[in-house]
Amino acid sequence: MARTILTSEPEHPEDRAARVAKARAERRERQNMRNLVWSVLASLGVVALLVIVVVRPDTNLVEEIDWQEVAEQSSSQLPGEPVVPMLSDLWSANRAEVTKEPGADVTWSIGLLGPEDSYVFVDQGFGANDAWVALRVEQSASTGTVLLGWAPNQVEWSEYDRREVDPTGNNAYVLVLDYDDSIVVVGGTNAKGVSEVANEVSWRLAESNLR
Repeated sequence: MARTILTSEPEHPEDRAARVAKARAERRERQNMRNLVWSVLASLGVVALLVIVVVRPDTNLVEEIDWQEVAEQSSSQLPGEPVVPMLSDLWSANRAEVTKEPGADVTWSIGLLGPEDSYVFVDQGFGANDAWVALRVEQSASTGTVLLGWAPNQVEWSEYDRREVDPTGNNAYVLVLDYDDSIVVVGGTNAKGVSEVANEVSWRLAESNLR
């Protein structure tokens, strides 16, 4: 019985080139799809990590400090009574410390965060001189005086309104008061916030003088 042998015709070079090109295109398409899937998965992983690590609605990322407690603990390091403003719950502190720096024997300092994203500092320099004050007003000249507190026990502060030259700086608006053996400086980014804190300080100082 005779066998029939089937033979295929030789592949034409043009057909072979087309087949190879098609196969390469399909491989590239599959590779691009895999890369796209991995990119999407990697992006989702990064977003998930940020949500887990960064977004914590119930966590305050700025450590709050009880400045009244720190003032009580630090009183033995100061030659006089520290200024301790009593403010509403809208205010918090990120700093309360006693430091030594040029121009003063010792400095009691508070950094306050308040409404409207305001930052207000309270510095009380015991034995402080003009150079100590000049650092806090950026060498600026006084722009006048303001009365703060409640009549008849109001207190006169020297004003340094620097908002035209430094509208967003930490020393944009500064108030300075000579008080007994110290100089009290209240300054910050927001004139309203500075005035609120200085008003409370004025009331506390006036109350102390009446005792």
